[in-house]
Amino acid sequence: MNFVFNSLARRLVIFLIILAASVACGSSDSEKAAEHYFAGTEFAAAGDWQEAIAEFDESVRLDPDAVDPHTTRGAVYAEPGQFQKAIDDYNEAIRIGPETADVYYNRAVAYGALENFDASIDDYSWAIELDPRNTDAFFNRGFIHSQQGRDQLAIDDSSNAITINPADVEAYINRGLAYRAEGDYDLAIDDFDQAILFNPGDSATYVNQGITYDNMAQPEQAIEDFTQAIVFNARNGLAYANRALVLAFLRQEEAAREDAEQSIALGIDRETPITTLELNLLHK
Repeated sequence: MNFVFNSLARRLVIFLIILAASVACGSSDSEKAAEHYFAGTEFAAAGDWQEAIAEFDESVRLDPDAVDPHTTRGAVYAEPGQFQKAIDDYNEAIRIGPETADVYYNRAVAYGALENFDASIDDYSWAIELDPRNTDAFFNRGFIHSQQGRDQLAIDDSSNAITINPADVEAYINRGLAYRAEGDYDLAIDDFDQAILFNPGDSATYVNQGITYDNMAQPEQAIEDFTQAIVFNARNGLAYANRALVLAFLRQEEAAREDAEQSIALGIDRETPITTLELNLLHK
């Protein structure tokens, strides 16, 4: 059986860079620019993006070659989803220098949000070049590789993230998904087991592991994992849907239909579980 119900851990973090370093004050304009900059960081820390941007605008107007207002304003623009404006500020910050991993990382996130994935990967790579222990850059680059079907590259990046942080649950999950896509089911199970060890109540990981066991032609183990997923989250429609398909394959028709209906009640599109359920019931 081929299940289409997959969940993919995703962690796209935007660092809000609020610098404590003093801005050089060599003139009256520079002093005023510094005052507006620090006022902007206070508004940003309070989540008042509009006032923060207004202060950074004034700081940039007074001292356009100061890097910190561009960097921090870019992060603030990203918060409400103004990603192109964020990119424009990061471009200026990189032009002014010095280059930092955080600026490239933030610009990579913004490019990714705009679905410019090639540019995003390039910037994650620059962030890693500048900070080889940037686990989030490895993770996010690996996520993009996975989404675009470059599973071996996704595995490599997730492995680097795990080397840096051996307790990175999401990296184990994403590497497991990439291993499964490559057909390396035993390695996928190992990664899902490790993720469960660190986060034993994660219902979604049990679903992913159950799908993998089904791919390995181990339906009883798959059902056990889907059931465990439901124990931890009784509203996990994916767990009910996938368990229904396995139960149907095992000719447990009444239980399969009950699970299928429950999955639909929890928001799973009706056509997917019901159509696949009927096919499975006709399999033998």
